[in-house]
Amino acid sequence: MKDENLYENNKEVFIRDLENGKEQAFNYLFTTRYEELCRFARTWVETYEDAEEAVQEVFVKIWTHGLHLKDKISLDSYLYVVVRNACISLARRQIGREGIEAAACLAVEEAEDKEDLALVREAVEELPEQCRIILKLVIWEEMKYAEVAEKLGISLNTVKNQMKIAYRKLREKLSGKQLYLLFFRMRGKNIAL
Repeated sequence: MKDENLYENNKEVFIRDLENGKEQAFNYLFTTRYEELCRFARTWVETYEDAEEAVQEVFVKIWTHGLHLKDKISLDSYLYVVVRNACISLARRQIGREGIEAAACLAVEEAEDKEDLALVREAVEELPEQCRIILKLVIWEEMKYAEVAEKLGISLNTVKNQMKIAYRKLREKLSGKQLYLLFFRMRGKNIAL
């Protein structure tokens, strides 16, 4: 309990202890972030069990390999990216098990679902103007956040914050399948919205 109070009040000590592999820091991370990360993962995978599997995979890697944050990356950003990547890896493994042909058929069906595409377009258009512009540059133009900041003459933090707002608003309005269409099937395709 003493360590938890220390970690709540001092993020630097918490991250240092995580990076040094201290068990109490890992336990605090698990107890404070597990459910939240499972809810986030659920937006990327079909079942809650798959979401738990992806999050558990992340925690196992942190426990066995340690936590190595690059400079100026927040712990939360790191965790969300790693969980998202674990969900993508899990989906790829599942696709491999189901067979390439079944996956190709599924992808074609999803891409052809005009109702979902219309809902995605509508949700993107309902975003605040700056969010919408930044999202389109990141997703459809495949620009990095720094490139978007430079192009629009805004700070990198503004781009990050606007993308957070866009992600949050889109998660509220779109299903996992629709988010998949937006972030994976439409990536790099300059689709008129």
